[in-house]
Amino acid sequence: MNHKQKYQEQLERLCRWYKRFELINQGVPHMCSSDYYIDDIYAFFLNCYHLKDWIINDDGIQINKNMVEHFINQNYCMKVCADICNGIKHLKLSRSRSGKQPEFESKHFNLTINGKTFPIIAVKLHVETEKGKIDAFELAKECLEKWKDFIKTYIR
Repeated sequence: MNHKQKYQEQLERLCRWYKRFELINQGVPHMCSSDYYIDDIYAFFLNCYHLKDWIINDDGIQINKNMVEHFINQNYCMKVCADICNGIKHLKLSRSRSGKQPEFESKHFNLTINGKTFPIIAVKLHVETEKGKIDAFELAKECLEKWKDFIKTYIR
């Protein structure tokens, strides 16, 4: 029997949140308040950062907690993700991994009316960081790629 490691459940959840973010970035039927789409984007970053806890606490794999923390601290995108997650959780950061509390500064909602039942909305967010403005979807894509590289290198 093929036994799935526990962290994979969180990785799969993260991939589903990424897919939602990707669709929101491209455009989805606008059927609810725009805040729901922002919530889905925030959920991606929360689940992305918390994959580290699933990896660290999965008894089915042997990995050192310090390796995971080192991975996060060596990748700027992951440091920003950590700060986004902790900023959402606590409102304010007592310390920042990325050098500054990242904030979602510019939110662009593009509505397209195409004759269907609902208009199409595409949400574009930018994160203000120590290094300047970053496209939130590109940040998400980079974070997911970094996690997949880490898993491929150190777990599988």
